[in-house]
Amino acid sequence: MEATEKTVSRVDSVTDVLSGKLSDILDQKTKGVIQVNSDCIVAAAARKMRDDKVGGLMVVKDDTLVGIFTERDLMSRVVAEGLDPEIIRVSEVMTSEIATVPPETSVSEAANLMSQNRIRHLPVLQDGKLYGVISAGDILAWKLREQEFTLHQLEDYFFKS
Repeated sequence: MEATEKTVSRVDSVTDVLSGKLSDILDQKTKGVIQVNSDCIVAAAARKMRDDKVGGLMVVKDDTLVGIFTERDLMSRVVAEGLDPEIIRVSEVMTSEIATVPPETSVSEAANLMSQNRIRHLPVLQDGKLYGVISAGDILAWKLREQEFTLHQLEDYFFKS
């Protein structure tokens, strides 16, 4: 497969790439939000992260986002403290102060927020409800798409003129 074919198949238009919103990324994701209830035991949450191959779970109570439970929380608040993951509840060790953004947030804004706060998962809320989650991998994939688009444009300019 030629490089231009690969680029064309991943990039639709200049508007699509350069004015990207988080809703654009979430619309393309095939996996829904992976979440647990706040009363879930840590061991079950850890197994869910393993089974779903994710590094963090959204924690909900009565359909409302109340926190996030990540691999970092598991290591620093459970393992390092010697707590029993079969007894301790996610709500006791989750990160409850989390940044959230609306779906209209630009990809660049989200990337900056994640970088400044050193977070790898960013919950997206619409009308107070959990709409989706953006991961650092999602941002990286979007940035790669931008670069592929730029490369395609340069190839068109220099080699097809």
